[in-house]
Amino acid sequence: MREVNFPPERVLIDHNTEQTVPLVIDSGCTMGFSIYPDTKMDEPRMVEILRQWGTDRMVINSAADWGKSDPLKIPKTVSLMRQKGMAEHDIEKVVWHNPVSFFAKSGRLDLREMDTPVSPGQLFEGNSILRGPRA
Repeated sequence: MREVNFPPERVLIDHNTEQTVPLVIDSGCTMGFSIYPDTKMDEPRMVEILRQWGTDRMVINSAADWGKSDPLKIPKTVSLMRQKGMAEHDIEKVVWHNPVSFFAKSGRLDLREMDTPVSPGQLFEGNSILRGPRA
């Protein structure tokens, strides 16, 4: 097997917990946290990790895999972050700036399209899902 070396800033390690955060911080990789309804990581634990370790290189996602899933775990975590007094710029960093910064490193994320107005009925690559502001 050929060994592949990626620079740590291009690696995201997901499914972190309180026990793995110090190791991943030291690695220089981006830390992913899958928020679950009943297992592994929930909103209160996630908020405490952010309060203890800060928001640098932290990314959260709603788990949608093998067990119970709740696609609203991101907004639920954001709500608790606000309740616990976290600053809006830190919240925005975790749910927008960090993921965008990480995924932009692939070279396949083009943020210029965000500056282009979108008609609500406009298709995107053949997809008919409504886009843009609703009338």
